[in-house]
Amino acid sequence: MKRMPARSEQAPPALRVRTLGQVEVWVAGRPAIWHAHTAEELFFYLLSYPEGRSKGEILETLWGLDPDPVANNRFRVTVFRIRSALNNPEAIQEDHGRYRLAEEILHSTDLYDFYQALAQGHHATGEAARLESFRRAISLYRGDYLPGFSTNWVSQAREEHKAAYVQALLEVALIYHDREDWRATAEYLERALKADPYIGENYHQRLMWCLAAMGDRYGAIEHYRRFVKFLHEELGDSPMPETRALAEHIKQGNPILPYHEVWGLNAKAPSSFHPELLSAIPGSKAENPQT
Repeated sequence: MKRMPARSEQAPPALRVRTLGQVEVWVAGRPAIWHAHTAEELFFYLLSYPEGRSKGEILETLWGLDPDPVANNRFRVTVFRIRSALNNPEAIQEDHGRYRLAEEILHSTDLYDFYQALAQGHHATGEAARLESFRRAISLYRGDYLPGFSTNWVSQAREEHKAAYVQALLEVALIYHDREDWRATAEYLERALKADPYIGENYHQRLMWCLAAMGDRYGAIEHYRRFVKFLHEELGDSPMPETRALAEHIKQGNPILPYHEVWGLNAKAPSSFHPELLSAIPGSKAENPQT
């Protein structure tokens, strides 16, 4: 995941960029006019790499070109078109041979707001504040990053942003779990597993347990059956013995044991956030977004 700069005092209201679930760039209340697909492509490429890229990297990655005079002219024209489309001559900046979007451009995106909310959730000291921030991050994630783009550089960024979204869902599930609100826990676990069924069999187990604990044994078994089918068709595998034992326990209508007795763990499930991910989230190192 690429680190984005810290927010300035206020993003310019004239620009708004949406990348999650839909692709829109609005300038002064109107859609941006790129005049060429290459300009739109370069804009979103630089948005995906806020630390910047060299001209050579841009030419090779986007257009398969070597930096000859013709390619260099194409690059200059494309940069000019982006600056014109955004009505901002400083929209793309060059520093020691690397080209990057200006900070005020990056701060005008829904992606930036998403990561700010995640960082605020991480830094929050109270449970209520953490829940509010993570739920805000979830609400900002309205779908995959740059839908309609199919290049490799987009796919990589898309998976990284989806992983951050899934982790936010798991953080909220953890908070509701600590409150012993099994219905809400199950809801957020289901959303996380729908977005990424590969996150770990333990989360499928926990969802089954929560559904059974709230009285939905049928839902728990149905999830187990779908999980068995998924493992067989996608991985050529089968569930772990612990998962099969839990499913059989639920099928037989046996009493649902306390969570910590089922898993041999403390009642609190482990946090889903990892330090290496947080180090890339804006505000997670040097600054605290809440201050």
